[in-house]
Amino acid sequence: MQKFNKGDKVRVRLDSMSTYKGCVGIVEKPIAEKFGFLYMVRFEKCGDLLPLNRFKEEDLEQVWG
Repeated sequence: MQKFNKGDKVRVRLDSMSTYKGCVGIVEKPIAEKFGFLYMVRFEKCGDLLPLNRFKEEDLEQVWG
């Protein structure tokens, strides 16, 4: 079962190996994979990084508010 849905506000975990760590975005699309879920996340701003990227479920955490 997927942890996040389209429209959920998420943060890339600070302990992630991603260059996006700490950035907050909105889930655009959950993608079912053989070994779990990936999520396309859109960022309004996160330095010079691309505004849309794909993340593993374990790299994300829910943001409330």
